[in-house]
Amino acid sequence: MSVPPREPDPPEPRPPAPPDPVPAPDDAPARVGDLRTLRRWLLVAGVWAVAATAIAVIALIAANDDSESRAANEQAAGDLARVQRDLNKRMDDLEGRLDELPSSDDLTKLDDRLQKVEDDASATSDSIERLSGRVEEVETQLEELEQAVAAGGGTDTTETTP
Repeated sequence: MSVPPREPDPPEPRPPAPPDPVPAPDDAPARVGDLRTLRRWLLVAGVWAVAATAIAVIALIAANDDSESRAANEQAAGDLARVQRDLNKRMDDLEGRLDELPSSDDLTKLDDRLQKVEDDASATSDSIERLSGRVEEVETQLEELEQAVAAGGGTDTTETTP
């Protein structure tokens, strides 16, 4: 007996294939954009590191210069104090000299006296001019008399009134 051959059973449906596993963000391969971003941040961090180093060097130099500048400041303060003392002394001397100068009342009195002297000098000048005219008259009369005496040869004395 033969058993009739069996027909193969229809294939069993296959279970669906499992979905591809979704890679975790950390497991994903880096893309070009990611590398550019990383490069930018590394550059920024480098710039900050250089800036911090420069600031530290400047602070160190400034700390060293402070001791030198302190000495210079102390000398400048000493020089300033000396100059101030000299100026105060000179101002005191000037104030003393100003106190010795005549007051405005004294100058007014002196001006009045000077005006009186000028007026007197003007009056004297006028008197001298008048006297000069009279002296010229007397000289003229004297010359006339001398000529008359010389021409007449006499000793005639006549009285003239000025």
